[in-house]
Amino acid sequence: MSHANSNQHLHHRHLTSAIWALLLAAIFATVVLTQRSLSRLADSREVISHSLLVSKALNDMTSQMQDAETGQRGFLLSGRAPYLQPYYTALTQLRQSRATLGSTLSDDPSALAPLDVLDKAVAAKLQDLDRAVSLRSEGRSGEAVESILTDSGNQTMIAVRVALRALGTDHVRRTNQVQTDIEQEIKNYYVILGVSILVNLILLAGLLQRFRQAAIQSDTAQHAVDERNVELSRLLAVAATRNAQVQGLSEISRFLQSCADLAEAAGLLKQHLPPLMRAASGALYLAASEPDPLRQAFTWGDKTFVDSFELGDCWAARLRQPFLQPFETGSASCAHLQSAYASAHNNNNIQCLPLMAYGELLGIVVLEADLVNDPQESLEIEGSRRFALEQVGLSIGNLKLRESLRQAAIRDVLTGLYNRRFFDESSHRELLRAVRQQAKGDYAGLALMMIDIDHFKRFNDEHGHEVGDQVLREVAQVLQSQTRGSDVAARFGGEEFTIVLADITDQLALERAQRVRQEVEQLVLHAAGKEVGRITISIGLAQFPAQGSTVEALLLAADKALYEAKGAGRNRVVVAS
Repeated sequence: MSHANSNQHLHHRHLTSAIWALLLAAIFATVVLTQRSLSRLADSREVISHSLLVSKALNDMTSQMQDAETGQRGFLLSGRAPYLQPYYTALTQLRQSRATLGSTLSDDPSALAPLDVLDKAVAAKLQDLDRAVSLRSEGRSGEAVESILTDSGNQTMIAVRVALRALGTDHVRRTNQVQTDIEQEIKNYYVILGVSILVNLILLAGLLQRFRQAAIQSDTAQHAVDERNVELSRLLAVAATRNAQVQGLSEISRFLQSCADLAEAAGLLKQHLPPLMRAASGALYLAASEPDPLRQAFTWGDKTFVDSFELGDCWAARLRQPFLQPFETGSASCAHLQSAYASAHNNNNIQCLPLMAYGELLGIVVLEADLVNDPQESLEIEGSRRFALEQVGLSIGNLKLRESLRQAAIRDVLTGLYNRRFFDESSHRELLRAVRQQAKGDYAGLALMMIDIDHFKRFNDEHGHEVGDQVLREVAQVLQSQTRGSDVAARFGGEEFTIVLADITDQLALERAQRVRQEVEQLVLHAAGKEVGRITISIGLAQFPAQGSTVEALLLAADKALYEAKGAGRNRVVVAS
């Protein structure tokens, strides 16, 4: 009988050891699969970042080709050599953008053929531009103008745009395919991960059953079995919590990648972040950029938090690491938690956690949670919070990077106005809308202003290019302040600007142009503590449909009116006839 009990006990030990070995193997497989799925999520973000860089390079080449064409036409119309400066500057930038595009696509053999087509189209267009410049330089202005009025120049520019569009479309197609493959791979990992977790739970349940049977068979082992049960229950809870956290983080990362801006991301985080923080009350603060104050994005729970605070008011922001608030007399605590309302926070477990990405502070999470007496459980909770904030920080960092690249693609870096590319797109869109309104009978009007800074070269020659850049920025601020939300103010090239005025009568457009001119005339520019001279502008104004039914016709009419204003003494508005 004793021998039979000994064999049975040995059998139980072997079976339990086997289940433990399987459980450890399943847990290891779960960890590996979790790490692999997060790695593939990182790969997906890298593919998106690479696609954004390629799109920026293509957009830059389009803008630079247009700047070169603008500089060439300014030279052809005026015959003045300074107008060639933006032309040659655009050519230099175009070569740099082409080099950047080539290095970005160097690992993609399928891009070689589209790049070759693009190079040929760009070379043909640049040859047309150079030929017209050469003719004008030789005094053959009639032939130069004739060359740009022919269909050849338009066809070469269309060829460049088609090549750029084809390269961009092909790259987007390949990027989407890679994204689809990665998403499918991640889905497969999730399925396998779910099966692995299920196996973990079954093995844990099996172990619990084995320990319970052993407890019934041996009273002396009851204490050990109880301890094992507690540990297994804790492991089961940890596994379930970690599974919920991984699924929650995966869901957040997937949605954050599709958010349009930071406000939409904050709305998404308000729904998904609090459960991951495992705190009864808290608040998320975000900063537009690092020197700016931290502003409250949302709160949860029944506690009150300040609406905003400076970076210096929070130790977590200054130290770039989590900070537990002591709240003892004479202790260093965060200033934003020391105001009168802070007396309502009677919990000693208040902490501030930094939200970081790529070395930049994106925000602060303030938490008020119940104290956890078990040190191991406390460490596990803290670790899960930091892991969650690392993933959220990376997603928000990528969102801000994507938004900055989008703004860089449509904004002029120096002035902050829209660039030529955005102007081309929006002006055609506004013109089509005006045509539809005209057909419906509720057309108010549309006007286009061409603006040029008078004697701009003098500022550069006499005071240097820094003062010239300051002049451009000051004039741009006036244009921005004098336009409505429906208007489009853009830097056309060099010292030329343009404004599209939608839903406006001819008389109001003229009054608006005069007001812009007068506001610029009031500018007082100083450099090195001295006034450097008065700034004035000349404006050519064209209206739809009186001066043209296309954007190109309106630009040409406004440009001619601008040169009439220049010839009549500058600092005036001339309406195209």
